Amino acid sequence: MTEFRYPEDCNGNDQIADFWAVRLDQGDLTAPEDMAFKAWQSSDPENEKRLTRARQVWHSMEFAVAEAIDIPDDRASNTPTRDITMDEFDSEAVRRDLERLGALEGGGGRLPGMRSAKRRARPVWALMTILCLLGLWGYSAFQPEPDLIAASDANVVTSIHELPDGSRMWMEPGTRIGIDFTDHYRDISVLDGGIFIEVAKDANRPLRVHMNRMTATAVGTAFSASKWGGHVRVEVSEGTVDLESRTTKLARLTAGRASWQDEDGDLHFAAMDPARIAPWREGRWIVKDMPIDELFGRLSPLMGDETFVRDPMLGEITVSGSFDLTKPDSAYGALLVAYGLTDRAFPGGFRIISRK
Repeated sequence: MTEFRYPEDCNGNDQIADFWAVRLDQGDLTAPEDMAFKAWQSSDPENEKRLTRARQVWHSMEFAVAEAIDIPDDRASNTPTRDITMDEFDSEAVRRDLERLGALEGGGGRLPGMRSAKRRARPVWALMTILCLLGLWGYSAFQPEPDLIAASDANVVTSIHELPDGSRMWMEPGTRIGIDFTDHYRDISVLDGGIFIEVAKDANRPLRVHMNRMTATAVGTAFSASKWGGHVRVEVSEGTVDLESRTTKLARLTAGRASWQDEDGDLHFAAMDPARIAPWREGRWIVKDMPIDELFGRLSPLMGDETFVRDPMLGEITVSGSFDLTKPDSAYGALLVAYGLTDRAFPGGFRIISRK
Protein backbone atom coordinates (compact mmCIF):
# COMPACT_ATOMS: atom_id res chain seq x y z
CA MET A 1 0.00 0.00 0.00
CA THR A 2 1.36 3.47 -0.91
CA GLU A 3 2.25 5.57 2.12
CA PHE A 4 0.23 8.77 2.44
CA ARG A 5 2.00 12.07 3.06
CA TYR A 6 0.54 15.53 3.57
CA PRO A 7 1.69 18.37 1.30
CA GLU A 8 4.62 20.38 2.60
CA ASP A 9 2.41 23.38 3.44
CA CYS A 10 0.32 21.39 5.96
CA ASN A 11 2.19 22.48 9.09
CA GLY A 12 -0.59 22.14 11.67
CA ASN A 13 -4.15 20.97 12.26
CA ASP A 14 -5.66 24.10 10.71
CA GLN A 15 -3.72 23.57 7.48
CA ILE A 16 -4.54 19.84 7.50
CA ALA A 17 -8.24 20.72 7.89
CA ASP A 18 -7.90 22.98 4.84
CA PHE A 19 -6.34 20.11 2.93
CA TRP A 20 -9.14 17.66 3.79
CA ALA A 21 -11.82 20.24 2.98
CA VAL A 22 -10.53 20.47 -0.58
CA ARG A 23 -9.73 16.77 -0.95
CA LEU A 24 -13.15 15.55 0.29
CA ASP A 25 -14.81 17.77 -2.30
CA GLN A 26 -12.91 16.07 -5.13
CA GLY A 27 -14.30 12.57 -4.72
CA ASP A 28 -13.57 9.25 -3.01
CA LEU A 29 -10.49 8.93 -0.85
CA THR A 30 -7.90 6.30 -1.60
CA ALA A 31 -7.32 3.65 1.08
CA PRO A 32 -4.15 5.37 2.42
CA GLU A 33 -5.95 8.74 2.43
CA ASP A 34 -8.95 7.27 4.26
CA MET A 35 -6.69 5.84 6.98
CA ALA A 36 -4.86 9.17 7.35
CA PHE A 37 -8.14 11.10 7.46
CA LYS A 38 -9.60 8.91 10.21
CA ALA A 39 -6.36 9.04 12.19
CA TRP A 40 -6.33 12.83 12.00
CA GLN A 41 -9.99 13.07 13.07
CA SER A 42 -9.37 10.94 16.15
CA SER A 43 -6.12 12.65 17.12
CA ASP A 44 -7.78 15.82 18.47
CA PRO A 45 -11.42 16.44 19.55
CA GLU A 46 -11.23 19.91 17.98
CA ASN A 47 -10.41 18.58 14.51
CA GLU A 48 -14.08 18.04 13.62
CA LYS A 49 -14.77 21.73 14.25
CA ARG A 50 -11.69 22.69 12.26
CA LEU A 51 -12.88 20.57 9.33
CA THR A 52 -16.39 22.04 9.47
CA ARG A 53 -14.95 25.54 9.43
CA ALA A 54 -12.57 24.74 6.54
CA ARG A 55 -15.40 23.19 4.51
CA GLN A 56 -17.50 26.32 5.09
CA VAL A 57 -14.67 28.39 3.67
CA TRP A 58 -14.13 26.11 0.69
CA HIS A 59 -17.84 25.84 -0.12
CA SER A 60 -18.29 29.59 0.14
CA MET A 61 -15.61 30.00 -2.50
CA GLU A 62 -17.27 27.41 -4.76
CA PHE A 63 -20.71 29.02 -4.36
CA ALA A 64 -19.29 32.40 -5.33
CA VAL A 65 -17.68 30.96 -8.45
CA ALA A 66 -20.78 28.97 -9.43
CA GLU A 67 -22.99 32.05 -8.98
CA ALA A 68 -20.64 34.21 -11.05
CA ILE A 69 -20.36 31.85 -14.04
CA ASP A 70 -23.56 29.82 -13.62
CA ILE A 71 -21.89 26.42 -13.47
CA PRO A 72 -24.04 23.72 -11.80
CA ASP A 73 -22.28 21.82 -9.05
CA ASP A 74 -23.16 18.23 -9.98
CA ARG A 75 -20.15 16.60 -8.39
CA ALA A 76 -20.86 13.93 -5.81
CA SER A 77 -18.67 12.26 -3.23
CA ASN A 78 -19.26 8.87 -1.69
CA THR A 79 -17.34 9.95 1.40
CA PRO A 80 -19.85 10.32 4.27
CA THR A 81 -19.84 13.89 5.55
CA ARG A 82 -22.22 15.92 7.69
CA ASP A 83 -24.30 18.59 5.88
CA ILE A 84 -23.61 22.17 6.90
CA THR A 85 -26.78 24.13 7.75
CA MET A 86 -27.21 27.88 7.44
CA ASP A 87 -27.58 28.11 11.23
CA GLU A 88 -24.05 26.74 11.55
CA PHE A 89 -22.61 29.10 8.95
CA ASP A 90 -20.57 31.76 10.73
CA SER A 91 -19.94 34.50 8.16
CA GLU A 92 -17.53 36.45 10.35
CA ALA A 93 -15.54 33.31 11.03
CA VAL A 94 -15.50 32.57 7.32
CA ARG A 95 -14.15 36.04 6.63
CA ARG A 96 -11.40 35.56 9.20
CA ASP A 97 -10.52 32.22 7.68
CA LEU A 98 -10.56 33.64 4.18
CA GLU A 99 -8.03 36.19 5.35
CA ARG A 100 -5.99 33.47 7.05
CA LEU A 101 -6.08 31.36 3.91
CA GLY A 102 -5.06 34.25 1.69
CA ALA A 103 -8.32 34.50 -0.27
CA LEU A 104 -8.81 38.06 1.02
CA GLU A 105 -6.22 40.82 1.32
CA GLY A 106 -4.61 40.62 4.74
CA GLY A 107 -4.23 36.87 4.80
CA GLY A 108 -0.84 35.31 5.21
CA GLY A 109 -1.79 31.69 4.58
CA ARG A 110 -3.31 29.77 1.69
CA LEU A 111 -5.32 26.76 0.75
CA PRO A 112 -3.16 23.90 -0.54
CA GLY A 113 -2.05 25.06 -3.98
CA MET A 114 -3.30 28.65 -3.61
CA ARG A 115 -1.11 31.77 -3.46
CA SER A 116 -1.43 34.28 -0.66
CA ALA A 117 -3.25 37.46 -1.63
CA LYS A 118 -0.38 39.45 -0.12
CA ARG A 119 2.13 38.08 -2.60
CA ARG A 120 2.94 40.46 -5.41
CA ALA A 121 2.86 37.57 -7.88
CA ARG A 122 -0.91 37.23 -7.49
CA PRO A 123 -1.98 40.39 -9.43
CA VAL A 124 0.82 39.78 -11.94
CA TRP A 125 -0.41 36.21 -12.49
CA ALA A 126 -4.00 37.43 -12.85
CA LEU A 127 -3.02 40.15 -15.34
CA MET A 128 -0.93 37.76 -17.43
CA THR A 129 -3.75 35.20 -17.41
CA ILE A 130 -6.28 37.80 -18.57
CA LEU A 131 -3.92 38.92 -21.34
CA CYS A 132 -3.46 35.28 -22.40
CA LEU A 133 -7.21 34.72 -22.56
CA LEU A 134 -7.78 37.94 -24.51
CA GLY A 135 -4.95 37.05 -26.86
CA LEU A 136 -6.37 33.60 -27.50
CA TRP A 137 -9.82 35.06 -28.14
CA GLY A 138 -8.40 37.63 -30.56
CA TYR A 139 -6.29 35.00 -32.32
CA SER A 140 -9.27 32.68 -32.85
CA ALA A 141 -11.52 35.55 -33.91
CA PHE A 142 -9.22 36.58 -36.77
CA GLN A 143 -8.15 33.16 -38.03
CA PRO A 144 -8.83 32.66 -41.77
CA GLU A 145 -11.65 30.33 -42.71
CA PRO A 146 -10.42 26.74 -43.30
CA ASP A 147 -11.15 24.76 -46.45
CA LEU A 148 -11.18 21.44 -44.63
CA ILE A 149 -11.94 20.59 -41.00
CA ALA A 150 -11.45 17.18 -39.40
CA ALA A 151 -14.17 16.08 -37.00
CA SER A 152 -13.37 16.19 -33.29
CA ASP A 153 -13.61 12.43 -33.12
CA ALA A 154 -10.90 9.82 -32.56
CA ASN A 155 -12.22 7.75 -35.48
CA VAL A 156 -11.42 10.52 -37.99
CA VAL A 157 -7.74 9.51 -38.04
CA THR A 158 -8.46 6.58 -40.35
CA SER A 159 -10.06 8.78 -43.03
CA ILE A 160 -7.91 9.32 -46.13
CA HIS A 161 -8.37 12.54 -48.08
CA GLU A 162 -7.54 12.32 -51.78
CA LEU A 163 -6.19 15.67 -52.97
CA PRO A 164 -6.57 16.99 -56.55
CA ASP A 165 -2.91 16.25 -57.38
CA GLY A 166 -3.17 12.60 -56.29
CA SER A 167 -1.58 13.13 -52.86
CA ARG A 168 -3.15 11.35 -49.88
CA MET A 169 -3.64 13.01 -46.51
CA TRP A 170 -4.65 11.96 -42.99
CA MET A 171 -5.77 14.48 -40.34
CA GLU A 172 -5.70 14.51 -36.54
CA PRO A 173 -9.00 15.23 -34.74
CA GLY A 174 -9.99 18.89 -34.90
CA THR A 175 -7.42 19.83 -37.57
CA ARG A 176 -8.22 22.90 -39.68
CA ILE A 177 -6.39 23.51 -42.95
CA GLY A 178 -6.48 25.77 -45.97
CA ILE A 179 -5.76 24.43 -49.47
CA ASP A 180 -4.56 26.47 -52.46
CA PHE A 181 -3.35 24.55 -55.53
CA THR A 182 -2.17 26.61 -58.52
CA ASP A 183 -0.18 25.95 -61.69
CA HIS A 184 3.05 26.69 -59.83
CA TYR A 185 2.60 25.48 -56.25
CA ARG A 186 0.54 23.18 -54.10
CA ASP A 187 -0.03 25.04 -50.83
CA ILE A 188 -1.53 23.66 -47.62
CA SER A 189 -1.81 25.89 -44.55
CA VAL A 190 -2.17 24.16 -41.18
CA LEU A 191 -4.23 26.67 -39.21
CA ASP A 192 -4.46 24.32 -36.24
CA GLY A 193 -3.81 20.61 -35.94
CA GLY A 194 -1.74 17.96 -37.62
CA ILE A 195 -1.58 16.05 -40.91
CA PHE A 196 0.32 13.17 -42.44
CA ILE A 197 0.67 13.38 -46.22
CA GLU A 198 1.95 11.10 -48.95
CA VAL A 199 2.98 13.61 -51.59
CA ALA A 200 2.35 12.80 -55.25
CA LYS A 201 5.53 13.54 -57.18
CA ASP A 202 5.41 16.67 -59.33
CA ALA A 203 8.82 18.32 -59.87
CA ASN A 204 7.20 21.36 -61.46
CA ARG A 205 4.86 22.02 -58.53
CA PRO A 206 6.43 21.53 -55.09
CA LEU A 207 4.01 20.90 -52.26
CA ARG A 208 4.35 23.40 -49.42
CA VAL A 209 2.89 23.07 -45.94
CA HIS A 210 2.75 26.37 -44.04
CA MET A 211 2.71 26.48 -40.22
CA ASN A 212 3.10 29.87 -38.54
CA ARG A 213 6.25 31.31 -40.12
CA MET A 214 7.72 27.95 -41.10
CA THR A 215 7.20 26.17 -44.41
CA ALA A 216 7.92 22.52 -45.22
CA THR A 217 8.50 21.93 -48.94
CA ALA A 218 8.52 18.52 -50.69
CA VAL A 219 8.26 17.13 -54.20
CA GLY A 220 7.53 13.45 -53.65
CA THR A 221 7.77 12.20 -50.07
CA ALA A 222 5.80 11.27 -46.96
CA PHE A 223 5.87 13.33 -43.77
CA SER A 224 3.80 14.72 -40.94
CA ALA A 225 3.35 18.40 -40.13
CA SER A 226 1.56 19.89 -37.17
CA LYS A 227 0.89 23.04 -35.21
CA TRP A 228 -0.52 22.41 -31.76
CA GLY A 229 -0.35 24.76 -28.78
CA GLY A 230 1.91 27.15 -30.69
CA HIS A 231 4.48 24.41 -31.38
CA VAL A 232 5.36 23.56 -34.99
CA ARG A 233 6.61 20.03 -35.76
CA VAL A 234 7.73 18.18 -38.93
CA GLU A 235 8.65 14.48 -39.08
CA VAL A 236 9.78 12.71 -42.27
CA SER A 237 9.13 9.04 -43.00
CA GLU A 238 10.20 8.97 -46.69
CA GLY A 239 12.26 11.20 -48.97
CA THR A 240 13.41 14.70 -48.04
CA VAL A 241 11.67 17.85 -46.82
CA ASP A 242 13.14 21.36 -46.87
CA LEU A 243 12.34 23.69 -43.97
CA GLU A 244 12.46 27.44 -44.39
CA SER A 245 11.15 30.59 -42.80
CA ARG A 246 9.81 33.49 -44.81
CA THR A 247 13.35 34.71 -45.45
CA THR A 248 15.78 31.90 -44.57
CA LYS A 249 16.42 28.26 -45.45
CA LEU A 250 16.53 26.42 -42.12
CA ALA A 251 17.27 22.74 -42.73
CA ARG A 252 16.80 19.70 -44.96
CA LEU A 253 15.22 16.70 -43.24
CA THR A 254 15.67 13.16 -44.55
CA ALA A 255 13.72 10.02 -43.63
CA GLY A 256 13.85 9.35 -39.89
CA ARG A 257 14.53 12.97 -38.95
CA ALA A 258 12.25 15.31 -37.03
CA SER A 259 12.31 19.02 -36.26
CA TRP A 260 10.15 21.20 -34.07
CA GLN A 261 10.01 24.84 -33.21
CA ASP A 262 9.25 26.02 -29.69
CA GLU A 263 7.28 29.12 -28.71
CA ASP A 264 10.49 31.17 -28.67
CA GLY A 265 11.18 30.26 -32.30
CA ASP A 266 14.17 28.03 -31.54
CA LEU A 267 14.51 24.99 -33.80
CA HIS A 268 15.23 21.51 -32.42
CA PHE A 269 16.18 18.28 -34.21
CA ALA A 270 16.06 14.57 -33.41
CA ALA A 271 16.25 11.14 -35.03
CA MET A 272 13.25 8.82 -34.89
CA ASP A 273 11.99 5.53 -36.30
CA PRO A 274 10.25 6.28 -39.63
CA ALA A 275 7.74 3.53 -38.87
CA ARG A 276 6.61 5.41 -35.75
CA ILE A 277 5.85 8.72 -37.43
CA ALA A 278 2.23 9.83 -37.03
CA PRO A 279 1.18 6.80 -34.93
CA TRP A 280 -2.08 8.63 -34.22
CA ARG A 281 -3.32 7.14 -37.51
CA GLU A 282 -3.58 3.88 -35.55
CA GLY A 283 -5.22 5.46 -32.52
CA ARG A 284 -2.31 6.41 -30.24
CA TRP A 285 -0.06 9.36 -29.61
CA ILE A 286 3.45 8.14 -28.86
CA VAL A 287 5.52 11.09 -27.70
CA LYS A 288 9.01 11.68 -26.38
CA ASP A 289 9.99 14.93 -24.67
CA MET A 290 7.01 16.73 -26.19
CA PRO A 291 6.13 20.14 -24.67
CA ILE A 292 3.04 19.64 -22.53
CA ASP A 293 1.29 22.57 -24.27
CA GLU A 294 1.58 20.69 -27.55
CA LEU A 295 -0.01 17.56 -26.10
CA PHE A 296 -2.77 19.59 -24.44
CA GLY A 297 -3.45 21.10 -27.86
CA ARG A 298 -3.93 17.63 -29.32
CA LEU A 299 -6.29 16.66 -26.49
CA SER A 300 -8.39 19.81 -26.80
CA PRO A 301 -10.63 18.81 -29.77
CA LEU A 302 -11.43 15.50 -28.06
CA MET A 303 -12.42 17.28 -24.84
CA GLY A 304 -15.05 19.66 -26.18
CA ASP A 305 -12.51 22.11 -27.65
CA GLU A 306 -11.32 23.22 -24.23
CA THR A 307 -8.53 25.79 -24.42
CA PHE A 308 -5.67 25.02 -22.02
CA VAL A 309 -3.61 27.95 -20.77
CA ARG A 310 -0.46 27.29 -18.78
CA ASP A 311 0.17 29.41 -15.69
CA PRO A 312 2.91 31.87 -16.83
CA MET A 313 4.78 31.04 -13.62
CA LEU A 314 4.84 27.34 -14.49
CA GLY A 315 8.15 26.22 -15.97
CA GLU A 316 8.58 24.31 -19.21
CA ILE A 317 7.33 20.71 -18.95
CA THR A 318 8.05 17.96 -21.49
CA VAL A 319 6.13 14.69 -21.70
CA SER A 320 7.01 11.17 -22.80
CA GLY A 321 4.51 8.35 -23.08
CA SER A 322 1.77 6.62 -25.07
CA PHE A 323 -1.81 7.89 -24.99
CA ASP A 324 -5.04 6.42 -26.36
CA LEU A 325 -6.99 8.86 -28.56
CA THR A 326 -10.27 7.26 -27.49
CA LYS A 327 -9.58 8.10 -23.81
CA PRO A 328 -8.62 11.80 -23.78
CA ASP A 329 -9.98 12.44 -20.27
CA SER A 330 -7.85 9.62 -18.88
CA ALA A 331 -4.77 10.99 -20.65
CA TYR A 332 -5.48 14.48 -19.32
CA GLY A 333 -5.97 13.23 -15.78
CA ALA A 334 -2.80 11.16 -15.95
CA LEU A 335 -0.80 14.22 -17.04
CA LEU A 336 -2.10 16.32 -14.16
CA VAL A 337 -1.27 13.62 -11.62
CA ALA A 338 2.12 12.74 -13.09
CA TYR A 339 3.38 16.32 -13.07
CA GLY A 340 1.65 17.58 -9.91
CA LEU A 341 -0.68 19.94 -11.77
CA THR A 342 -4.19 21.20 -11.21
CA ASP A 343 -6.65 23.12 -13.39
CA ARG A 344 -9.28 25.80 -12.91
CA ALA A 345 -12.19 26.26 -15.31
CA PHE A 346 -13.17 29.70 -16.62
CA PRO A 347 -16.16 30.78 -18.73
CA GLY A 348 -15.71 30.29 -22.47
CA GLY A 349 -14.09 26.86 -22.28
CA PHE A 350 -10.74 27.94 -20.80
CA ARG A 351 -8.72 25.92 -18.28
CA ILE A 352 -5.77 27.42 -16.43
CA ILE A 353 -3.08 24.84 -15.64
CA SER A 354 -0.89 25.44 -12.61
CA ARG A 355 1.05 23.64 -9.90
CA LYS A 356 -0.89 22.09 -7.03
